[in-house]
Amino acid sequence: MQFTELSGYHVRTGECTVLRPFFRTGGTNVVADPRPAAYVQEAHLRVARARREAGQTAASWLGTAFELPGRPDFAALERALLGWIDRHETLRSVLSYTERGVSRSTLSQGDVGMGRWDLGHFGSGHALAARLENLFDSETDPLTWPSYVFAVVSHGDSFTVYVSLDHSNVDGYSILLIAHEISDLYRAQTCGRPAELGAVGSYVDFAGAERRSAGQVLADHRTVAAWRDFLLSHGGELPAFPLPVNPEQTASVSQDGTCHLLLGPDETAVFEARCRERGGSFMAGSLACLALAGQAETCCGVFGALMSMHTRSAVEWAESMGWYVGLAPLEVAVRPGDAFPDVLTAVTAATRAAKAMAAIPFERIAELLGCRLTPRFVVSYMDLRRVPGADRWGDWKAAALRSRSPHADEVYLWLIRSSEGLRLSARYPGTAAGRAVLPRYFDRVAQVLREVVAVPQPAV
Repeated sequence: MQFTELSGYHVRTGECTVLRPFFRTGGTNVVADPRPAAYVQEAHLRVARARREAGQTAASWLGTAFELPGRPDFAALERALLGWIDRHETLRSVLSYTERGVSRSTLSQGDVGMGRWDLGHFGSGHALAARLENLFDSETDPLTWPSYVFAVVSHGDSFTVYVSLDHSNVDGYSILLIAHEISDLYRAQTCGRPAELGAVGSYVDFAGAERRSAGQVLADHRTVAAWRDFLLSHGGELPAFPLPVNPEQTASVSQDGTCHLLLGPDETAVFEARCRERGGSFMAGSLACLALAGQAETCCGVFGALMSMHTRSAVEWAESMGWYVGLAPLEVAVRPGDAFPDVLTAVTAATRAAKAMAAIPFERIAELLGCRLTPRFVVSYMDLRRVPGADRWGDWKAAALRSRSPHADEVYLWLIRSSEGLRLSARYPGTAAGRAVLPRYFDRVAQVLREVVAVPQPAV
């Protein structure tokens, strides 16, 4: 599955209809909820409020698109979408940010309705993509509810469902679950049978439990000390991408996005075997190739980044919508002449430490260190092969989508493994420097991967 901006998805033309949730009783059924926001949600809303007060706008949505056969049965689809909202409590939970902090109110199941608006026929995929992007940017404000919206484009013999949600509702893994869940709920409505989805936990409950746990972490905790050392080793800041992407220091830059297939299915299997033979995992091997490519391009002796890792620590969170992500420092020494097995060993140790550190919210760490920390270079690894519905993504023409996100020097890399192989998806500043160094770096990563795959093995 691709993880791309809407401009990178093949938007098919057709009749476009927007579906918007609403408070069924005009808001009188919204009940104050004592459960706190997650640290990451609170930080996200604080940034959104600061931007609004400064007269700035910046979309922060994630989404998905998938295609189903036939003409849409809108009554059945609306019931399916409302069932999906009832299934995930975080979609019925309203966060409000004031000077006193974040407060929560939550609707009960059945308290959300669905409105429908026709946008008309679009004969140009480019024009429709632009209209959808504008819709998603404007309808996913994290400071309002709902901060998500649906769109349906009917093509006559099939229809595409678009789901766009502000990041405060979901993480990258959550959006991979949506096509499977909504298509099953829709099929259940049209066929008159129960949906086959199992029960899931509530991210609202998770956020409260995480808050309580993080509150036990104090300034003398070893993870806080490790973060402090990491910052000191990078001059008191979080590490930036190892090559200059905005040397002019332009304050706000529109970001470019790209998605490359680095290895096909057979090459991916060989690469995993190479990693296992040397005592490492596929994830560690992929990150080792990022580090080796960085050293080759910069001759820098240290590869430093933040690593995004999931915090779905219990089975009830496995298929739950929410922002189940933590950040941890990743720092690996890479000397000239180091071979893949050497770096793989170092990355394996670094990622093992990172997993434990990611369990403590990044915002809690910043709070204890007494500083504002802004991620600049983040890497993530996702294995999608066992995601529910992954075997149907090709039939559904499914894609994971993200908004454009202006930023001066932020670089995000996602290593994504699926049945198609290994992809590298990226977001980076669309400066002249960024457009020059990032493609070169991607080529170097691909070269390192191919060299590992091509290593001859000793005869048995």
